[in-house]
Amino acid sequence: MSTIILAVVLFAAVAYVTYLRFFKKTGSNCHDCSDVGCPLSDQMHMINQNNHKQA
Repeated sequence: MSTIILAVVLFAAVAYVTYLRFFKKTGSNCHDCSDVGCPLSDQMHMINQNNHKQA
C-alpha cells in the first residue's frame, strides 16, 4: 500500500513540474522565454547592460 501512495505522490510531483515548465503560460511576451534564448530579449538585455556600464 505504501508503494502505491509513494508512486502517486511521485507521479503527481512530476506532473506538476511538467505543467509549470511546459504548459502554464502566464505572460506570453518575449521576456518570458529569456531562459531559452529569445533573440530580441538577449539583444535588448545586452544593450541595457552596456548603457549602464557607460553611464
